[in-house]
Amino acid sequence: MTPEQQQAFIEEQRNKPHLPRPDELYSLKPVREVPEKVTSTIFMFRGDFSSDLYDLFAIQKRATRYCDKDTTVDGCDVKLQKNYKWGTLSEKLFDSLELMCKAPEKTDFYVKIDDDLIMPESKLEDAMRTMAATDCQVAGGIAVDYGFYWAVGQIYIFKRAVLEKICPQLPVTNIFHSSEDISFGSLLNTTDKSMFCNLHKPENHWHKKYKDRRVEIKYYIQHNERR
Repeated sequence: MTPEQQQAFIEEQRNKPHLPRPDELYSLKPVREVPEKVTSTIFMFRGDFSSDLYDLFAIQKRATRYCDKDTTVDGCDVKLQKNYKWGTLSEKLFDSLELMCKAPEKTDFYVKIDDDLIMPESKLEDAMRTMAATDCQVAGGIAVDYGFYWAVGQIYIFKRAVLEKICPQLPVTNIFHSSEDISFGSLLNTTDKSMFCNLHKPENHWHKKYKDRRVEIKYYIQHNERR
């Protein structure tokens, strides 16, 4: 697909009527018993834009950190075979997913997080356990503005069955969109509302900033901005 064809296809998708919004995770009726514990793979991208305090929060410390081939930052768990830019994060996501597909052991859940996500580990665990008792396959901030559902990239949680559906499609040669979260949605390419559920903020998580009566946290720069 040429850049012109890609842009035309994107515009065609965006001009379609918006899809109906999926239900919120905690409003779903359980269809099976809530498990006491679930296994998960949390992953995030780390790059030159990242804060040195990559392990300040429990959720980031627990995550597998995927880095570019020639990065000089510390805190990398996996160095990929290429270098990426803001406009090629979809490729970075697909290369990372391909490694997860090849892993000998799979987990119940996979969780992609941004490095500026603020979410207590207990909130994530509760969300996964709640999700395990439902038929929801992908949770996050679910967008409805394309011809398929997609989850906004600050966090999306998906079950092992979703990864197993994606694995045969990798590697991807024709990437749908430069934004990795939209491209992830394009791999599923579905309008099945029952597969998705919203994980609302600020009840569950915060993006870039958080404030309460004693604590204030704020990220001052976006990963795609320059000082």
